[in-house]
Amino acid sequence: MEVFVARQPILKADEEVYAYELLYRSSMDNWFTPMDPNQATSEVLMNSFLTIGLRRLSQNKPCFINFTEDLLLEKVPEYFDPKQLVVEILEHVSYSMDLVQVCQELKSQGFLIALDDVVRIDEPSILELIQYIDILKVDIKAVQELDRIRIIEMAKRFDVTLLAEKVETREEHQVCLEEGFELFQGYYYSKPVVISGVDIPFLATTYIQIIQELSVGPDHINIDKVADILEQDVALTYKLLRLINSSMYERTVPIKSIKQAVMLLGTDTLKKWLYVLSVKQSSSFTSRSTQLVLKTSLLRAKMCEQLAIRLSVKRKAEGFFLTGFMSLIDVITQRPIKEVIENLPLDPNIRLALEGKQNLYNKILNTVIAMEKADFELLEDHLDGLELRFEEIFEIYGQAIAWTDQLYEENFSDLVRE
Repeated sequence: MEVFVARQPILKADEEVYAYELLYRSSMDNWFTPMDPNQATSEVLMNSFLTIGLRRLSQNKPCFINFTEDLLLEKVPEYFDPKQLVVEILEHVSYSMDLVQVCQELKSQGFLIALDDVVRIDEPSILELIQYIDILKVDIKAVQELDRIRIIEMAKRFDVTLLAEKVETREEHQVCLEEGFELFQGYYYSKPVVISGVDIPFLATTYIQIIQELSVGPDHINIDKVADILEQDVALTYKLLRLINSSMYERTVPIKSIKQAVMLLGTDTLKKWLYVLSVKQSSSFTSRSTQLVLKTSLLRAKMCEQLAIRLSVKRKAEGFFLTGFMSLIDVITQRPIKEVIENLPLDPNIRLALEGKQNLYNKILNTVIAMEKADFELLEDHLDGLELRFEEIFEIYGQAIAWTDQLYEENFSDLVRE
């Protein structure tokens, strides 16, 4: 499923790119299609951080993203890295004490906060909020002269950076520069540019099962069960890994298993993240070709795991499951494997195996693929190196097929459509 995000540069006084604002788009047509603001923001977040990726979208420069009041009160920005995300508060958000509290917490965590489309500042409540604002985005087309003077004075008093938006001419740029504006955005510099990517729709059944598991009290959540459910869905697992890599967890221990990823993220954050996904309302897998890729991923995962157990490396079996599970992620995302996994916090040995480099993870994965393709000459070579017999690999293959078929019969059979 193709997804779209528009980006527009925000420039410094010397016209060097400081950041990009990311905007919702529903197609390559470069205009906003009216929709629920919560869903629009959720789609921009997921499509930018978890599908397209900031390396491609913004060359890893900070991204301004509009947040609704609902998503701010849900503390959704906290899932992401403050070095990557500038929290942009929409102009119609009420400046309640709850919102002020959220901004105070975001500020303490290192986030920059921008107030969007400022045209006047005569609301008393803005004095509470301005203490936590870093950037005022002033709509130079809509602001009245007297209000413009007041905004500039307030920015100086509270040491807030002024950003001029909707700049369309060199003359407007020069006036704003003389008035003390430090950042600039508008058609004079660049119109928004639409960038697309391929999303992996997740299975609604898996999503519902995880929500049910997380709906019990925090002391009763079964992490193993949550991980088991995620092991049924390549899409949710991939998004989970991308979320970790796009958040404050980026520089932690590389991921060796799905259970480790769940524990690292934490069940509270996982629940909130699933809330954002629910707002985005991703569709389920529908095509038979995608179904086949998913089933093959599950089959490979189970075989890799069982081979690892048979070879007495049970302690690392979860890592072998993850290797098989992610082995077709390049097919699903329609991008080169190296490009896909460089944005995932995978264990270095799993990463090397997926890139085709020789190690035990790769050797077991290649054994599974040889069995999958019925290339028995190649399979024999792999089995000699692993000291396994044909009878053993055929037994594991049969068990993995039975496990995958049962999984589909119990959970996903209603998703397969002509």
